[in-house]
Amino acid sequence: MPNYHNYGSLSILTMKSKIHYEEDLFYLSLLMKGLREGLQLSIDAEFFQEKILADLRFIDETLDKILSTLKENPNLIRRAEYLYNLVKVEGAFVGLVADVVQGTGDLREALEPFRQELVQLRESHDADVDEIRALLRLVSQEEEKEDVITADELALLTRQDEETPGKS
Repeated sequence: MPNYHNYGSLSILTMKSKIHYEEDLFYLSLLMKGLREGLQLSIDAEFFQEKILADLRFIDETLDKILSTLKENPNLIRRAEYLYNLVKVEGAFVGLVADVVQGTGDLREALEPFRQELVQLRESHDADVDEIRALLRLVSQEEEKEDVITADELALLTRQDEETPGKS
């Protein structure tokens, strides 16, 4: 049986060099969907409390690792796309944690002792959403700068055509 309490032992330094952002984020979305649906059921809290809490912590850690790698790699191809996908998943996680904190039911009541931790998770990932949006604005501005031809570049390009001998 897996030990859900040691999920954080894998550090970013030990992760392999190629990260499958799209697949990882998709999988986290599926996990969150399952958790959200599970919260709607009348399941026995004594069976699922630890698993749900471990899943929330796992999603928290994984989102933090993904954000960290994207911040550390500004030249990553498709970085803006990954950031956009990440901000959507982060927003869904904020909503899920808010539902757990504000909801009712046996399972939500069983998670009440962890309410402060869950509120901190929600606030932390809400701040991450703001940070990712700022990164996306920055990436967008950088892409615009790369696509624009300056007046000097335009003059240089047109001058070469005009000064070429033998052209009519």
